[in-house]
Amino acid sequence: MIHFLVEMPTWMLIRSFGLLSYMTLFIGMALGIIYSYPQIKGQMKGQFLRWHTYANLTGTCFALLHTVLLIIDTFMPFDWAELLIPFTAEHNPLLNGIGSLAMYGLLFVILTTDLRNKLKRKLWLTIHFMSYPIFVLAMIHGLLLGTDNKLEWVMVMYVATAIILFGLTMVRFLFSERGRQVKAGQNRPM
Repeated sequence: MIHFLVEMPTWMLIRSFGLLSYMTLFIGMALGIIYSYPQIKGQMKGQFLRWHTYANLTGTCFALLHTVLLIIDTFMPFDWAELLIPFTAEHNPLLNGIGSLAMYGLLFVILTTDLRNKLKRKLWLTIHFMSYPIFVLAMIHGLLLGTDNKLEWVMVMYVATAIILFGLTMVRFLFSERGRQVKAGQNRPM
């Protein structure tokens, strides 16, 4: 069994799981933002929530695999302390620490989502909005530390995902502003 683990192409798997995690978490965030649009209703809203949940859970699994495989990597192995304690990695402690913080943040958001019904809505929303800085941390980790960041398609992926999430968020913000203005206009005395 150990021979199989040592012979695995761990470096390729680590890189692949990192990119897959980033992309599925991007998809999960995009679906979550779209889910919050007031125009999404009924069965479609439920479907967006299912896709959002599935993408985020899948992305979390990929992120955990990305992290755990660093233990058995023969090229640049990490020990458990380097993975679990941010900014203690021997190799590039700042960027690896940012990756660790992103992982902890992701787990926190996922776990508190399971507790959504037990938390006050405002607290849950505040925690859920931490997804934005967590996404930025993951992007910085991948952009500056990822070995594939020299590939043109990888750079395009990072830029495109950032632009798309920013655009979806701005559209959502405009919908909420317009909704507030409409409600304010309806509540005005005639």
